[in-house]
Amino acid sequence: MHILIFLDQNPASLGGVQASVLLQQKYLERAGHKVTVAAPASKFPPKAGQILYPSFPLTPNREYAATARLTQAYNFVVQELAKQDPPVDVVHVQADWWGALLGVGFAKRQNLPLVHTLHTQLMIGATQVVGAVAARLLIWTHSEVYGRWVEGKPFKGRGNGWNYLSQVASRANAVIAPSGHFARLATEMGVASHIHVVPTGVDDAALAGIFKTQHRRTNDEPVEFSWSGRFSQEKRMMEFLEAFALANIPAHLSLYGNGPLEKQAQKFIDDNGLGEQVSIVGRVTHHEMLRRLADADALIQTSVGFETQGMTVYEAGVVGTPSVLCDWNIANDLPANSYWRVSNQTVDALATTLKQAYQEIIDGNSKRIDLRSELYQSELVKRSIAIYQTVTAR
Repeated sequence: MHILIFLDQNPASLGGVQASVLLQQKYLERAGHKVTVAAPASKFPPKAGQILYPSFPLTPNREYAATARLTQAYNFVVQELAKQDPPVDVVHVQADWWGALLGVGFAKRQNLPLVHTLHTQLMIGATQVVGAVAARLLIWTHSEVYGRWVEGKPFKGRGNGWNYLSQVASRANAVIAPSGHFARLATEMGVASHIHVVPTGVDDAALAGIFKTQHRRTNDEPVEFSWSGRFSQEKRMMEFLEAFALANIPAHLSLYGNGPLEKQAQKFIDDNGLGEQVSIVGRVTHHEMLRRLADADALIQTSVGFETQGMTVYEAGVVGTPSVLCDWNIANDLPANSYWRVSNQTVDALATTLKQAYQEIIDGNSKRIDLRSELYQSELVKRSIAIYQTVTAR
């Protein structure tokens, strides 16, 4: 089977969707299938199994890009696929914006079955990045383009994120969400009547050896907290640093990732005398991230309402590390007594929970979690293959 996956961003750029798709590609190919990822060209060169269509940069460093010329991008993808064998059997859209429009339009024009994975809480995510007014305008524009370019007729655009997701998912033969809580929410909001749950998993190979070499803190070592993600507003990174300073606990904190708030975060660390406690590590490989999470005492998850799975929480849970959770939706999908839940969205509440977690860890009463049986990618890929087989059989 040849699966064509459409993304909004270059697979090599930083982002949970990109990492998820690359992991899916790896295990689908191991299972004997051909996978091609179609995404905008950016500063990252194309790799095997990728088609990078013409685009324009969205950020000064050219890591993120977009396309406004859907017909040009469509023709480019068609031309590149004509050089490959076998032909595409199923289209899988794992995008929200131009990638979604292009993927749905491609499936329609090529008369191919379509699978759509919902990765984003669109209104919250877009509002955090560009503001409420611009977010509605962005959604309205894509909704209008969908009607004209995909359906081939004038369409009154919709400025509501859920309506737009319902619109772009309407042609899908199967709809997927990465967590139970997001599947339930999307169903309630009318995106689809039935949504399959297929989480993003963890690379089996990356876990090999981690448990044998896993470091356990001794009584004379400081408690190690980890935070991982894009340094951006929707992740509430600065609120977390404020809470950590307010908690005033002798723990060490490692921050993994990068993004637009990096300079602001470093300034806060310096201005508040946290240089010896807080380290900005930057981006690390997936395997290295798992290893460092395994050595941490707790992961701190700080965004609220934005995560559709909370992948870092699950990665930590796979290697036995509990989390402090600001998002109650993520907490509701996890086993009882496997996390510390923050009571509300304030900095004070997060600081209080950080102190509670710190004290329980010091006292030897830390939470316990083990998600290995649920998150091995070799098992999760079987669910995706079953869905592909169902839609292609129809």
